[in-house]
Amino acid sequence: MGQKINAYALRLGINQTWQSYYFPPKKEWANWLHQDKLIRDYLFARFPGITQIKIERTEAELIVIVHSPNISLITGENNDNSDVILAKIAKIVNDKKNITKLRLVPERNIYSSAQAIANDLAQQLKNRISCRLALRNLLIKLGQEVKGIRICLSGRLDGAEIAQSKITNQGKMPSSTLSSLIEYGQTEASTTYGQIGITVQIYKGKRKNKLCQF
Repeated sequence: MGQKINAYALRLGINQTWQSYYFPPKKEWANWLHQDKLIRDYLFARFPGITQIKIERTEAELIVIVHSPNISLITGENNDNSDVILAKIAKIVNDKKNITKLRLVPERNIYSSAQAIANDLAQQLKNRISCRLALRNLLIKLGQEVKGIRICLSGRLDGAEIAQSKITNQGKMPSSTLSSLIEYGQTEASTTYGQIGITVQIYKGKRKNKLCQF
């Protein structure tokens, strides 16, 4: 089971926290969930380098927390992009009572974040770098806190006529152990010979303090 579903979804509530924090009224559950999806789709589409988006809501505020290794690309030269982003989010929410806020959190080491690794691989494949060379360079640069990694590339790799899947493993990857802390990231690389799907899982050891006890 641990190898067939999203590692984050399998451990949600056990050693992984939710990416949206709020207690909506009963009538607003579906509406707020739909708004969260629209906000995430907009930000990920405009800024592919984003690694994580968290959303917090209160009665008067909507706070969007964005994790990215390069914050300057999001804010712009004179912080012009921030106003555009806030205006777009406010348009999606369409609630004049809520105050929209944007918080940017820098990702210090991109080689210890699953989504950052996936984004980096996608950028290299777009630049027509060989997938073998990209994987080899990536495995050398991994952070010390990463105890294991699994990377899966699917599509017409290096322009092959037939689509194929390439799986690369290094270190440990206890996918079925719920106490293990595994980060999951996925993205797509748009190349001249088609779309290439990228999934990355990194293992960072076991988490002693669980969120829930069964």
